Amino acid sequence: MLTIRFLLAHLSTFRRMFWLLLLVGALDGISTFSVPILLAECTKPPITIDLLHRLVPVIATCLTLSLAFQWCLRSWGESLTGWFSNDLRIRLFERAERLRIDDLSTYHSGYLASLINQVAISVGTLSSTIVWLGGHLLTVLTLFMIFTARESSRMAAINFSIFVVFVFVGVVLARRIVPLADDRNKTQAVVMERFIDLLTNISTIKKLGIISWADAKLRADSTTSDASIFRFQRFHANRWSLLHGIFYAAFLTTLAFLLAGVEAGTVSASILILFIAGFGRVQNLAERLSELIKSLLETNAYVAQLEEVLSQERVFGTAPAGTMREIVCDSILHSFGDRSQRMSIPSFSLKAGARVLITGRSGQGKSTLLSILANHREPRQGQILWNGVPYSHYDESLTHSFSVVSQEAELFNLSLRENLTMDATISDEEVLALLHDLGLGDLMRSLPDGLDTTVGEKGMRLSSGQKQRINIARSLLLKRPIILLDEPTSHLDKGSEELVIRCLRRLSPETTLVIVSHHGALASLCEQHYLFEDGRLVVKS
Repeated sequence: MLTIRFLLAHLSTFRRMFWLLLLVGALDGISTFSVPILLAECTKPPITIDLLHRLVPVIATCLTLSLAFQWCLRSWGESLTGWFSNDLRIRLFERAERLRIDDLSTYHSGYLASLINQVAISVGTLSSTIVWLGGHLLTVLTLFMIFTARESSRMAAINFSIFVVFVFVGVVLARRIVPLADDRNKTQAVVMERFIDLLTNISTIKKLGIISWADAKLRADSTTSDASIFRFQRFHANRWSLLHGIFYAAFLTTLAFLLAGVEAGTVSASILILFIAGFGRVQNLAERLSELIKSLLETNAYVAQLEEVLSQERVFGTAPAGTMREIVCDSILHSFGDRSQRMSIPSFSLKAGARVLITGRSGQGKSTLLSILANHREPRQGQILWNGVPYSHYDESLTHSFSVVSQEAELFNLSLRENLTMDATISDEEVLALLHDLGLGDLMRSLPDGLDTTVGEKGMRLSSGQKQRINIARSLLLKRPIILLDEPTSHLDKGSEELVIRCLRRLSPETTLVIVSHHGALASLCEQHYLFEDGRLVVKS
């Protein structure tokens, strides 16, 4: 089954814990089910008081062992759910991070977040359920069948047949409920996607005065989702009633068979102890098994959808990139998603330390070229070479050689310091000096906690010009050898633009700059100038 394979493939550091807890579950099943077995065995004639006295400490030992085993299962086994889910989210995020931008852009972030979260929660929960149920079911069912067969092989065969029928019906019903669960999950994902989309753009909604429109969109999606939820729950209730009906019928039938046997003297009355305790235990485990099967089939749909998305992740090479001497784009052709428009780069060379300006009308492919240079996109045709070797030969260290400043500032809901330094070790003095050079001294004086002030989601506590300059400052502080700037001064006034240009002039001569801009002032930084004409990159004369 897809989910089981996915779970076992992603256990990673939890593999040993998983199998040990499965063993603990089996031992707990033996210790707990030993109590009714002992009572049934020791209440067969002839019964002596001495035997019953000796039975008490043995039962106490079994119960004490069961307490210890269940403590392990509840402390470690149930913790496995959260630990595994958290670890799974991180590793699925790492896989999503390797998706090409072209592929990633086809999925809404809310959909992908909902899907990853659902898989992480579902698979994490299944890991502890399997640990708890697997060992218990195997040992309890085996012991129940062995000891009932000693009294009546016919009764054991009937009970085993009923259990098989129960599991078979459970699987059939679980398969029928999966499409309903899939529909429920898809409609809930749409609600979550819409909710995240509207919530992250709530400031735009307020500015446009379209709150009633946003509410109506959410309510419409929620109404569709509510209907699919009820269809699923109604089938689930019918399924639950049918499965319990099978067990209740089996219980009454077996009880009548035993009473008839006791009356005829062919079955010991003590077997009633084992039957009542054991049958109830087996019923509970069988019901949980049925729920496990349903959950596995439901989760199969989640995992299949996620694997379809993540199957597009890039496979990097193994060689470290090393220091860049020259990047060459050779006969590059690239199309934009489903659009017929194409971008053509017959020849483009970028040497270390170069300063290059790229201009052209909007939609020609300027930003796409920066993504290809930074190894975030792969061209449809042609190749791009790093020191004469194709990008595909190198590992992810090649991507880490670039710092990209996008048109829209991309800030995190973290402190200003973390947004600027990320994982680099940079002194506050250096950070503050650069912010002052970029004209952000007044901002720093106005922030209540200085560099420790949280900037809000997407930096919404800052103005557009402040966010853009912080975006530029971060790129400079990270000191990457190649800096790609996409319209870096589009939100800045003339004075702020001059401050940015002054900071860029002070960069080390070894730093390579590629600037996409329509602003003539930035041209003074560059020795080379390329132009996109009708989607084709040419050297500007």
